[in-house]
Amino acid sequence: MDSVQLIIQERAFPSRGRARLNEVYLKQLGIKEGDEVDLFKDASAKPVAVTVFADTLVEEGYIRLSTEDIASVGVAPGKTIIVKKRPPLAERVKKGAKDSAENVRASAKGAADTIKGKAKKAEKDLKEGSSAVKDTLEKGTDQVKKKISEKDL
Repeated sequence: MDSVQLIIQERAFPSRGRARLNEVYLKQLGIKEGDEVDLFKDASAKPVAVTVFADTLVEEGYIRLSTEDIASVGVAPGKTIIVKKRPPLAERVKKGAKDSAENVRASAKGAADTIKGKAKKAEKDLKEGSSAVKDTLEKGTDQVKKKISEKDL
């Protein structure tokens, strides 16, 4: 099992970044004392990492956290949270790199699409502008010809 749901209790002796839970859950999560776990308010929430310590005085079904860690998770004591085994650093880095690459790819595609659109608009504006310039020059030329013919130089 890679995650369990536990009810939050506030620790009597706060120590930020440390969680106490019954040793039964260490076995269930496949971790040992001193390993890190991620705490989630819900499946879509950002995780809060804490170091785990086994404590036989913590009842099964509960996790004890400092006030600061409870606030970081974004829930109140007595509420249920998801506790997951934290993936190894190499996996987290690999996932982060993959996510970053996907974001860069999407941004690059968006930029390319924007540039293509702007280029087409500029080309169209240039053609329309050239036509307008040509019309203006023709009118100006006609006016100059007319004035010259009137003065009969």
